[in-house]
Parts: sequence; structure tokens; C-alpha cells
Amino acid sequence: MAETQAKQQYPFYINDQYLKDLSFENPNFLIKYNEKPIQPEVSVSVETGVKKISDNNYEVSMSVNITSTADNKNIFVMQLEYAALVSTEPEMTNEVLEPVLLVHCPFLMFPFVREIVSNITRSGGYPPLLIEPIDFAALFMEKKKATEDAQHQVN
Repeated sequence: MAETQAKQQYPFYINDQYLKDLSFENPNFLIKYNEKPIQPEVSVSVETGVKKISDNNYEVSMSVNITSTADNKNIFVMQLEYAALVSTEPEMTNEVLEPVLLVHCPFLMFPFVREIVSNITRSGGYPPLLIEPIDFAALFMEKKKATEDAQHQVN
């Protein structure tokens, strides 16, 4: 009974997490030593994606692009892709599968991504950048609505 209860509570398993790709460019580090103090603007964008590996096995990825600019120059640019290998229960319907892969998994992956971003910006000579928490459910709903709207326009 405990095993059945566990399967109902946890319809997916994160088997592994890994840094898939990372780029950090720091072309204008010395701008922070200008005579006038600067307040750079930081832009963060996050995308999630899923690739089916085999039956009930998926690679869930999170791509993060960060750009810090001041005086119309890039101070630093970071691009990273973080991924997880996820297994799901065979009887999972698409109705349940999509939110598991595009909401729950990214939610669990996010603290690791946030730590990587913080460490890399600190190592780049800046205060650690802490990405604000992300509402993956809202992102999922926006993406789903955009897909549905696009399908309605085609029909």
C-alpha cells in the first residue's frame, strides 16, 4: 500500500540534473571604474523545453539568457542551459504530463540554476546576481494560450 501511495504522490522522478551549456562574456568589466557611478540594467529571460528521450523518459531543459548593459554597452552576457533527465509513470495522460514537465520539474531545477548564475556573476567580478523566483505555472499557461491562439488563427 505504501508503494501505491508513493506512486500516486510522485508521478515523476528526476534521475539526473546537469549543466548542458554555459557561456559568460565580460567585455566591459572596466566600465565600473569610470569616474561617474553607473547603474547597469539587467535583463533576464527564461525558456523551458522538453525533449522525449524514450518511452516515459524526457530531457527537461531551462535556458537562461542574462544581459547587463550600461551606456549602451554590454557589461556582461550569460547564457546557460540546465537540464534534467526525468522519468514518468507510463499511465500519465498528456493533461498531467505537460504541467509535470513544464511546471513542476523547472520549479525543482530552479534553485540549482539560480546558484550557478550567482556563482558565475560573482566569479566575473560582480555582486552575485540572484534571479527572482519564477512562476513556471504562469509561463506554462502563457505558452499554452499562445499555442492555442496560433492554432485558431490557422484554422
